[in-house]
Amino acid sequence: MVEELCVRLVPLFNQLGIDRQRQLERLIHHQHVRRGTIVASPDNSDRLIIIHRGRGRMYQLSANGEEQVVCTLTTGDYVGETWLLGVANTNSYVEMTTDSDICILHRADFINLIQNQHDIALKLLAGQAATISSLRRQTQLLGLPSIEERLTTYLNRLVAQQGEDTVTLPLKLKDLSSYLGTTPETLSRKLAQLEKEGRIERHLRQIRVLGKLA
Repeated sequence: MVEELCVRLVPLFNQLGIDRQRQLERLIHHQHVRRGTIVASPDNSDRLIIIHRGRGRMYQLSANGEEQVVCTLTTGDYVGETWLLGVANTNSYVEMTTDSDICILHRADFINLIQNQHDIALKLLAGQAATISSLRRQTQLLGLPSIEERLTTYLNRLVAQQGEDTVTLPLKLKDLSSYLGTTPETLSRKLAQLEKEGRIERHLRQIRVLGKLA
């Protein structure tokens, strides 16, 4: 029987040997949290959070208090790499959207760990580079002048990433609208318009893109 370790869910750690994984697992704090629980905020973020089972979302608050979804989280996802390294969290929140089991690695324990295991630090840097790339892509989308351009560019990227004309939206419409800087109502109208024009076919969160969207 395969040993169940929370750290195996995380690309940052799952390439380590089993003995080092067990060593790391001893530093992990396991928690069961209810839906709606905020597990990280500017006042409580000196930690890495691993989603063992369940779903959540990470969002930021704008100056006027509006939520801007950064990403959704599911089993095996994790957030908090920069917080572990001491970067201040000024406006990011992680909220669980289902009852969930999470694993927490505190910064003090992590610092002690990477002082002796430098390969983990290198993998963390690689993961952070991927995160920065993702945020840049979102910034580029938000720089487009119209919602339609943002949506079609986003769908084209999904086709390229998933390698299929039929793609599955990784975000719920509410979260996708926030990601694209619009409202759920406007996003629904734009999707309906693209479908009416014969440019997409849609069934729930599955969308078939009929040719490259201009």
